[in-house]
Parts: sequence; C-alpha cells; structure tokens
Amino acid sequence: MNLKRRWYDNHEEATRAFDILQKLDNESRRRLSKDLIEIVKQIKELHREEEEPTLSLGIERVLGLYQQSVNERRWYDTNHDLKYALKTMSTLPTEDFLNIMEGLSVSIND
Repeated sequence: MNLKRRWYDNHEEATRAFDILQKLDNESRRRLSKDLIEIVKQIKELHREEEEPTLSLGIERVLGLYQQSVNERRWYDTNHDLKYALKTMSTLPTEDFLNIMEGLSVSIND
C-alpha cells in the first residue's frame, strides 16, 4: 500500500520544504510566495530561450493540480499567495521544481 498520497511526497526535498512552509507564519508565507513566483517567472523565461523546452508535467502533478483546485482541503489552500505560488511552481519541469524546493529547504534551515 502506498502511503505517499500527495504529488510531492515522492521527493524528499519537496516534502522537507513543505514541512518548513507549514511552520511559517502567514506573513512569512506571503513574502516567500512572492519570491517563489518571481523565481518561477525567471526560470520560465530561461526555458523560452531554449530550443526545445520540456513540456510534460507528469500525470501525478496534473492530477495534483486538478485535485488542489477542486478540493481545496490542503493546509496551504488557506493562504492565497502560497496556493498561487505552489500552483505556478507545479507547472515547471520536475528538475526545476525540485531544485527550488531543495534551495528553499536549505536556505530556510540555515
């Protein structure tokens, strides 16, 4: 039986970053969300310059996005800024998403 139900549970970096995000106060989440959105915009701009950008999100992430918008039961759904930032990040190629999550968990833990 697979106990990892969330789309990000299969990645240690993402799980660790989500644990950290959950412990932040709402104002810190809001500020961090704005920074994350800017990072995603920069990464997307870099990919536009590539000859063949990665197009596939993967079925788990697409389903996670769909379920997120339908259910809105996750702890981060109550913070509009963070919810938007995470949806935006979810559209990145997996490697970019995981790099952001790893960087987030390292920089906040320091």
